[in-house]
Amino acid sequence: MFQMKKVLLVILLMGICIGGCHISTEKDTQQVKDTILKYNQLLAEGYARMNMTPLREVATEEHAQKVYHHMAALGEAKIRMESRLVDIEFSDIQFPKKDFAKVKTKERWNYTHINIDSKMPAQTVVQGLLYRLSYGLVKKDGRWFVSSISVLEENKPSEKKS
Repeated sequence: MFQMKKVLLVILLMGICIGGCHISTEKDTQQVKDTILKYNQLLAEGYARMNMTPLREVATEEHAQKVYHHMAALGEAKIRMESRLVDIEFSDIQFPKKDFAKVKTKERWNYTHINIDSKMPAQTVVQGLLYRLSYGLVKKDGRWFVSSISVLEENKPSEKKS
């Protein structure tokens, strides 16, 4: 009888963990990385072209709107941003619940603000901007989408005023 209770307890605990713990697959991990890489590519292109519509391929509508507002604010100041992702490291990928991922990255970016009218660099040129970021991603219809980004750390090693 005691042995039977132990077996039932183990089964119950396994059921709780399976129901409450999301175990990621290699496929999910690779899809999340690919989504972030595509997001960064479309983000850079969106700022350069001043069109964030393609970002909706890999970002939720709400997140894409936030980025659009930032791009629009730059546009109102007659500035267009040209940026390039130099390096990215994925330091932590977690799946705390079903259809949600939390990813930490270390990213190095170069960017320049370009005056829209003169087509010349305006304000600053930054080489090697280091970000430590935390991404939130949600899975909808079998695809991952960036839903949020938080800056954990920012370090500007080389900034030149033009």
